Amino acid sequence: MKMLLTSNGLANTEIRDTLVDLLGKPIAESRIVVVIDSILGFPGDSSKLVEHLDGLRRLGWAEFSVASLLAGPPALVESRLRAADVILGYGGSNLWAAHTWTATGLAPVLADLLEEKVYVGWSAGSMIFPRLLNRWPDAFDDQAELEMFGLASVESPVPLFDWYFVGHLGADWMPADAETAVARGAARTNQPVWFVDDDSALLIRDPAAEPIVVSSGHWRRFGSDGSLIESH
Repeated sequence: MKMLLTSNGLANTEIRDTLVDLLGKPIAESRIVVVIDSILGFPGDSSKLVEHLDGLRRLGWAEFSVASLLAGPPALVESRLRAADVILGYGGSNLWAAHTWTATGLAPVLADLLEEKVYVGWSAGSMIFPRLLNRWPDAFDDQAELEMFGLASVESPVPLFDWYFVGHLGADWMPADAETAVARGAARTNQPVWFVDDDSALLIRDPAAEPIVVSSGHWRRFGSDGSLIESH
């Protein structure tokens, strides 16, 4: 397994170098598909999405593809995913991202891809793998998003981790009490939480082992009782 869970994509040299190590070849020889379903349901200006996609494109991939899991028959979407070296799950709603993988029947394909390809999560795309994802809306006060998308509940498409990932630590748009809210979510679920900033990522090679932190920034790890275990 070769997973790189990020808060803000391939934001710095350290994270990009880690990706190249996982690929075993240069970006210029690699193909990427960016799955953008998690952002598509939100109204308003899409300039940030376009900016992010252009930034990724400028890294110089051999092939740069953008996909929606809902854009065509599942077999067609699957063929596009399998043609890539890197599957990047973009940010937005982790709840809708998880739903689209399961609702399209492509969750088993994602499980296969995690064994065969490099998976990069970007914010919400990093947040869909906890075994107890169904507890997220209540524990992290995210019921409004569940209701916005008309979902009664949500399950992880590929339940791998007994912990949660939260990104954007210290971002200027995050609530002032974000760390308190994350600690409270950990205690409510009795699950650890990694809370990382936009210059940090978690490298996963074995889902049963502790992640490897890749960071030139800041991060926190909260225990299952909500206590702060590690801070950098």
